[in-house]
Amino acid sequence: MFRSTWVVVATVCLFTSLGLCQHKDHFDASFNGAAVFTKESDGNGIRQSATIGSNYFGSFRAKFNAKNSLVFTYGRAKDSQIYQTAFDFHVLTTISEYSGAYVYSPFRKGRFEPFALVGVAALRFNPRSTWAVFPDFANDVPDRVLIDLGAAKQTEIAVLYGAGTDYVVHGRLALRLQYRGFFYRAPDFKVNTVSGGAVSFATASRGHMAEPSIGLVFRF
Repeated sequence: MFRSTWVVVATVCLFTSLGLCQHKDHFDASFNGAAVFTKESDGNGIRQSATIGSNYFGSFRAKFNAKNSLVFTYGRAKDSQIYQTAFDFHVLTTISEYSGAYVYSPFRKGRFEPFALVGVAALRFNPRSTWAVFPDFANDVPDRVLIDLGAAKQTEIAVLYGAGTDYVVHGRLALRLQYRGFFYRAPDFKVNTVSGGAVSFATASRGHMAEPSIGLVFRF
């Protein structure tokens, strides 16, 4: 249901923008690579963070005029979500991004065209495996054990913001340097109980994910 609604909204926005664009180089498409940094979240006696991850995402931008445009993005990031309770739990995670944002480009100077953006995103957290990390009590005791806590897929709505600049390399080809940030509710993967004791990943706090990136842009 959620995915269908998102596709409909994105399609409507896309065709609306196609009808309104009246600017030279109406569109651009980009492929980007990013590093992913996650801010620590604390709550309910749980400390939640993540390893530095990577993200690859594609964007399609439709311009209304020289200063105003809409951008739609799909990306997939990978990292390890960490929950520190009595022990440390690591959830290897794939994060799918579906986002749309308004982009404002105030001016163009030489080869540079700076911009700022704000929008919304759906972040789909997909757990691949969960590991419990224990202190090294003895050499014959493993310190990393695969464990099933029933971690489930989870989608969080995020506020997206960012800024950057395009640098025209030649003709319609440009480089895009940008920073994007996401505010969202920290995921808990619906983990509440495990046989033999109680385990929860719910911090009830806000998370933040930062993504500095570089990309290649083609304008058409």
